Amino acid sequence: MKRQRPTMTYEFRKVSFSKDVPRSVSLQELNDQAEYGKWELARTRITVGGTKTVWLRRKIMPLTLNS
Repeated sequence: MKRQRPTMTYEFRKVSFSKDVPRSVSLQELNDQAEYGKWELARTRITVGGTKTVWLRRKIMPLTLNS
């Protein structure tokens, strides 16, 4: 019987920073999320008003039951 590779799924988190937040502060926050929460950068958007929105993702590993 051929074993199937488990499908990778992700959970996402949206983080927003106002234009008044210094870049160093937002980078430190994202570094902390990556280091301690195992999050990685998925997408970044800066709006016309200057708000920075970042989507982070991390893998959800499915549990496998051995029978």
